[in-house]
Amino acid sequence: MSEFRLERFVKERWVIDLLQGRVMQVDDLMSAPVYVVAPDDTVGHVKNVMLKHKVGRVVVAYAGALVGIIAKYDLAKMLESSEAGWRRRRQDRTLAKTIMSENVIKTAPSTPLKVAAQTMIANGIGCLPVIGDGELLGILTETDLITHFATTNSKAKVKTLMSDAFLTCHRHHSINHVLRDMERTHTFRTIVQEGNGVPVGIITHTNLTFAQEPFADSKDIVMVRKADRAGVQKNRYVRKVAQVAEDVMSEPLITVSDESAAIRAARMMVINRIDAVPVVRDETLVGIVSKTDIVRYMAK
Repeated sequence: MSEFRLERFVKERWVIDLLQGRVMQVDDLMSAPVYVVAPDDTVGHVKNVMLKHKVGRVVVAYAGALVGIIAKYDLAKMLESSEAGWRRRRQDRTLAKTIMSENVIKTAPSTPLKVAAQTMIANGIGCLPVIGDGELLGILTETDLITHFATTNSKAKVKTLMSDAFLTCHRHHSINHVLRDMERTHTFRTIVQEGNGVPVGIITHTNLTFAQEPFADSKDIVMVRKADRAGVQKNRYVRKVAQVAEDVMSEPLITVSDESAAIRAARMMVINRIDAVPVVRDETLVGIVSKTDIVRYMAK
């Protein structure tokens, strides 16, 4: 518990308010300052801002007005585009305005946290810029919400929040294969497995966004042909592929039991700066619990 460093996240004001029975609101938890880029800044600059400040999104502003937002998801989508030649365009020539999400949904500093969580879930978004008196005051993210949740005495179990539907890939699947599956299933992460189904890592948009030139080189992969009906493995062969899942996955894999308290999963996400934790039962993978799952619970 000491490594959680509770004092780093708890704001004295809302602890007092909570004890007094006051309904918590957005400005109790929002993050500030907000990191801003311009529409004509390059994607390379956007990535550098995210890396420097360890944030998962930046807002896009022009002439003092909020015009868009860019998340790691938007950068990851850029890697797998149907437009010919897109992937080959250098990041220092691609502009923020070409990948940003427009029509940004905002919130007010006095909005109750539950309402803010409901807004995120209803719109499928992970953050809300906070506007007060026409000015950008901060941003409320899923991370802010689960950081607060991790300090509560919630009795909810992981098994009541988790999703039992999850995406998997083989450790030798190409990055393009992973991207296509994530896009097709509208999934933000995939669990990487050995050929025998044992999970060994996880790939999220963070891995894909900040991978070093993920499509630049190729490598030789030693494959084993499928066994015949007698169960005998056929000869091995070598296949030349671009970088594969094991090159960008996070390992070792951090997991949580389905019987664990949900606040334990939330703390694991905060401490390890991850968006989701695979769920196991008797060492068998049975689901995944994400920040979004916890925010959905908070929205009820």
